[in-house]
Amino acid sequence: MSAEDLGKTGGLGIRALFHNPNYVCVWMFGGLTGFIRWFQLLALGVYTFEITDSPFLVSLVPVLWGLPLTLAGPVIGGVADRVNRKLFLGAGIAAILLVSLVMAFLAHTGELAFGHIAAASLLSGLFWATDMPLRRRLMGDVAGENLASAMSLDSATNSATRMLGPFLGGAMLQVFGIVGVYGLSVAAYAAGLLLVFMIRLPGQTVSAASPSLLRDLVAGIRLALGDWELRRVLAVTVVFNIFGFPVTSMIPILGREQLGLTPSLVGFLSSLEGAGAFAGGMAIAIFATPATYGRIFIGGVLLHLTLVFYLSILAAVSGGPNHSFVAASLTLSMAGVAMSGFAAMQSTLTYYHTAAEYRSRVLGVVALCIGTGPLGFLNVGWLAENHGLPAALAIMSLEGLFGMLLLWYWGALRR
Repeated sequence: MSAEDLGKTGGLGIRALFHNPNYVCVWMFGGLTGFIRWFQLLALGVYTFEITDSPFLVSLVPVLWGLPLTLAGPVIGGVADRVNRKLFLGAGIAAILLVSLVMAFLAHTGELAFGHIAAASLLSGLFWATDMPLRRRLMGDVAGENLASAMSLDSATNSATRMLGPFLGGAMLQVFGIVGVYGLSVAAYAAGLLLVFMIRLPGQTVSAASPSLLRDLVAGIRLALGDWELRRVLAVTVVFNIFGFPVTSMIPILGREQLGLTPSLVGFLSSLEGAGAFAGGMAIAIFATPATYGRIFIGGVLLHLTLVFYLSILAAVSGGPNHSFVAASLTLSMAGVAMSGFAAMQSTLTYYHTAAEYRSRVLGVVALCIGTGPLGFLNVGWLAENHGLPAALAIMSLEGLFGMLLLWYWGALRR
């Protein structure tokens, strides 16, 4: 695929995608599962804080969601090149549907405890680990020459789910309790399973690697590390997922402890980052060109980390004479715009710079880098527990900016 083909973005590319029923099914599947991901993360974060009063345990929930990415991501990428990807995806969502049914039953009987939430979060993370090497690989397969539009639209949709998910998660928890949270999850996963049955996939590319799964994984890692463009994607992904993205787990603490908001307003505050990311993702889908992909990718990370530092200042003065809920809201919205640049270009650059027979495995390596996120969630949770939220946000931001400076110095961001 040439850069010219990849650059067919804008309204024409998006219209063509919506006339492709296979793409629509994969896209809607991602929208449903993404919505439940952010819906549960916010609701479970608020619920955990209410029953434990511990910022560290709140940060542990997304840690457990992200932990399977570390080990399972590359393995799933290798397996995805060997099996029917549609059946693989269907088996995954059927399993997580069963988990949600069990959790809904436990919540209904009043026996739901943090231990159950921790176990379900780990299993949910295992399903999440299939997204990059499996669902997004399928999306690239069915998108054809409209790859950049497909990935950017998918990123914008994921951002919209990050907007609606937290907002409805907080509202659902406040009105219907944790039973309603898992009840809606069951309905969404069931709809996702139906969408999988409707997908018709093109013929799969035969793996060029040896029959050994281990050798497949090693080949994918070597390919990723041997290409400068892919190394840049992997290095920036590690920095952002350790120092940037984990900050989202502290929004419930910011809302409940610093601002004294109700669960529904905490959900609204969390949704603003998703709203900004949706707007940014749509702008990228329409206006981005191959010449700007790298700058959008790097610039989004730098802007996001800078805004996190400003958010730490707002958290420090919250409740006092300089308190500004509006300023916090605008900051989170702009942070979402910045995050959209990273999210959209991460998949696009990886898919574009990888040969077809290696894409699942290299996307699995990207998932491995995303799996470094639990280190960041533990770090920000420990910092907030021991030094307060403002200090935690400031330290995370400065550490991330220093990490980007080191990557620039070592040539990972420039040739």
